[in-house]
Amino acid sequence: MTEQHPAPTATDPELRERLVDGIRDLLPRVLKREVGPVTADTALLDALGLTSTTGLELVLELEERLDVEISVEELVRDDFGTVGSLADYVAGNLLTDADA
Repeated sequence: MTEQHPAPTATDPELRERLVDGIRDLLPRVLKREVGPVTADTALLDALGLTSTTGLELVLELEERLDVEISVEELVRDDFGTVGSLADYVAGNLLTDADA
């Protein structure tokens, strides 16, 4: 479970920023506590104590908030390293109607 996915090569900067903002906004709700200042470099597991359960909840909440569908088939622990790494994974793994 230490695999890493290469960062998407053509991530839309606006989409990535929306994802980082969405993750930042959802963290207090998912973790059920205040989390202080969060940036793209904030460590989700180490600094914030995100677990596999809260990580999945975060992805589901992000889908609902942004009205998108995210492929979780290849989601691994390393994708939850930082807010930015999760945003990169999500940006590269959005499902479209053609994928469904």
